[in-house]
Amino acid sequence: MKTFQGIAASSGYAVGPVHKIRLKTIVPARRSIRPTDISTEKSRFGQAVAIARDEIQDLIKQLERDLGPEEAGILSSQLFILEDEMVWDATLAVIQLDRINAEAAFAKTVGDVAARFLEIEEETFRERVNDLRDVEQRVLRAFLGDIPAESILPKVPSIIVSRNLTPSDTAALGRDLVLGFVMDEGGNTSHVAILARSLGVPALVGLKDASPALENGIEVAVDGIAGILTVQPDEQTRGRFSMLQCQQVVINEKLAGLKDLEAITPDGHRVRMMANIELPIEVDEALARGAEGIGLLRTEYIFFQHQTIPSLDDQVRIYSEMVRRMAGRPVIFRTLDVGGDKVSDYLGAKREYNPFLGWRGIRFSLANRVLFKTQIKAIYQAATVGSAKLMFPMISGVQELREAREVCQEAVAELERDGIPHTPSLEIGIMVETPSAVLVADLLARECDFFSIGSNDLIQYTLAMDRGNSRVSYLYQPLHPAILRSIKDTVLAAHEAGIWVGLCGEMGSETRLAEVLLGLELDEISLHGAALPKVKQVIRWTKLAEARRIVDHLLSVSTAEEGNRWLADYINHRKRERGEGEEL
Repeated sequence: MKTFQGIAASSGYAVGPVHKIRLKTIVPARRSIRPTDISTEKSRFGQAVAIARDEIQDLIKQLERDLGPEEAGILSSQLFILEDEMVWDATLAVIQLDRINAEAAFAKTVGDVAARFLEIEEETFRERVNDLRDVEQRVLRAFLGDIPAESILPKVPSIIVSRNLTPSDTAALGRDLVLGFVMDEGGNTSHVAILARSLGVPALVGLKDASPALENGIEVAVDGIAGILTVQPDEQTRGRFSMLQCQQVVINEKLAGLKDLEAITPDGHRVRMMANIELPIEVDEALARGAEGIGLLRTEYIFFQHQTIPSLDDQVRIYSEMVRRMAGRPVIFRTLDVGGDKVSDYLGAKREYNPFLGWRGIRFSLANRVLFKTQIKAIYQAATVGSAKLMFPMISGVQELREAREVCQEAVAELERDGIPHTPSLEIGIMVETPSAVLVADLLARECDFFSIGSNDLIQYTLAMDRGNSRVSYLYQPLHPAILRSIKDTVLAAHEAGIWVGLCGEMGSETRLAEVLLGLELDEISLHGAALPKVKQVIRWTKLAEARRIVDHLLSVSTAEEGNRWLADYINHRKRERGEGEEL
């Protein structure tokens, strides 16, 4: 047997034959056109877009039939791309100014937008490039008249294997014959991952080089918990997977029953369970998983989907729609976090030698007060249709917080002067993600309404390691004593000042750390929607007193390695106490 290690993007277990999908990419030839041909090329572009729009709408209807309206919303973003005036107008402008054929002009426009998405640090935005490329290929096929694409559907129940499926190809697979997904590329928030979770089948992504080693029909076993792909499993492995599949059915039924229940420990301590959101289409999935609100709404998307800075009206429209869809549940807007490796030239952020220690986060916003104030105004206006809060990223001290609050005061005063409806009193919080913010947490807590710990950057900055650098990635240790002490001190400072504190980094989505976060006495955990039911279950069966003892022990050890070993032994002991059938 041969095994591959990937990223577990959808939980579960499956054994079946490989159905390999190889996608053909269309690269349009660029040709010059005469001035008299410009009108014809613009017309060709409009016709191709209309054909692509009809195809996407048909796929959305198919998804609605197979999975329901919430999952069908995954492809709605593709309609937005086709209808986006910047994509449309930019393509027409390239035809007009560069005097090239329509398909080449469209491909150039999509390439420019994709490049901006790739500048953003968050994995979700990088994966949205898959949406753009999917739309691009569909429109290019329409130019060629290649509408009836070759069928990619399996003939028998199969494990779908590919380098990376486009969203529409994933949707076209349906649900009847798909046992699981194995992708060389992608991450936890890719469309393949989202649809796999909706289908209730396992998915592995980020395997890098698995698909070239697999041929159609060969049997594989997919472990959607450990992230392991086993090629040609032996009889013993198949038997183990059969048992695990039966156990998973029981677990999923129990987790589904948690949707409308609160995360309350047996001794009465309650933790709010929120969702991290990058895109509007993720709201429905968060609600389906039982999220009590949005604990982190990254606002970069609206800026990076355009080639110019979005207007106040654009921001109000998009923010209001997300607040409205949450139906009274709180939405925490993180103000624009650019800089670092999220550089976009049109925003005025230039590439720097050491970007993570440079002009980013609140530093960038305070240096661009007009842009910053416009976003603040949009959030205050959006709050009129529901419950909204705002928080500032990358705060390193009290002075930055005071300056940011001054901008909020100016924004409210101008909205009042102009008679524009808004909610004047919003809770204002900060991201605690720098060591300096931890050290002066008591001072910061006096001047804001809440803390939200950004564990990703807090770990990176505290341990002086670039989490994108493979040479030092081993240093990314959530259980490092310095990290646990930082979180504990931050929570203590917040509670002593009478404000609440949450966590919105990747630590929140790790089920193994659920008892640790509970024992650190966080008031709120914001995490990926798919992980929410599991973390909630752990909280519901763990007493706060027990969780505190776990944290006390982890704080007593000297290294992250010791902490990891001890926690793994503890979790295995608890699993044996509950019985293997209740394993998460």
